[in-house]
Amino acid sequence: MLDGREFQIYTDQKPLIYAFKQNPDKCSPKQLRHLDFISQYSTDIRHVQGSKNVVADSLSRIELNSITNSPFLNFCELAKAQQNDPETQKLLQDKSSSLQLALKPYLSTISDLICDISTGSSRPLVPESFRRLIFEQLHNISHPGIAVMTKLISARYVWPNMKRNIKEWVRCCEPCQRSKAQRHTKAPLGTFSLPDARFQQIHIDIVGPLLPSDGCIYLLTMIDRFSR
Repeated sequence: MLDGREFQIYTDQKPLIYAFKQNPDKCSPKQLRHLDFISQYSTDIRHVQGSKNVVADSLSRIELNSITNSPFLNFCELAKAQQNDPETQKLLQDKSSSLQLALKPYLSTISDLICDISTGSSRPLVPESFRRLIFEQLHNISHPGIAVMTKLISARYVWPNMKRNIKEWVRCCEPCQRSKAQRHTKAPLGTFSLPDARFQQIHIDIVGPLLPSDGCIYLLTMIDRFSR
């Protein structure tokens, strides 16, 4: 939309209007890269008072009528599932279990939840029908690995064989498998035959970005393998 068109850039930051008029040696490499990118489209920067820059303010301050919080887990449904889940009821009767289960109020839920209190905090006991939902909601945030995912979920919830479930689900996560390869193929180092004369083999590379000197921040290097 902008490429090939003439337009002006309006800003309420007055020093920016002199950005393309100053000596490049006074700019940092980062500033030079930004200015170089902007100059592909326009160098016509004009000042406008902040109180009149309503378009930019509207884009950065979108009004909301209210702040809403939509938890992914319905704790009332979770409480009902606990009462109807045979595994949960069996764990309640198991006196040899390491879990200390008790009915506890949890967050703002109307119904009390069966929670493990052995760690000093209330961790809801999750029936099987809710386990994959909890995993996916927490895992899809940043796709952490098995160890981090286990720590993340076990700090909030509890269920039998949790570590085994998490390990299986993480290993079956397609985005994780694509981006977290366990084996990285490394290409062998290349070899070059020795040249017999000058200018048979020339190596060229760019060094930088460096501190600006006469407006330049890169060095072009060239090496003749025969005469080096």
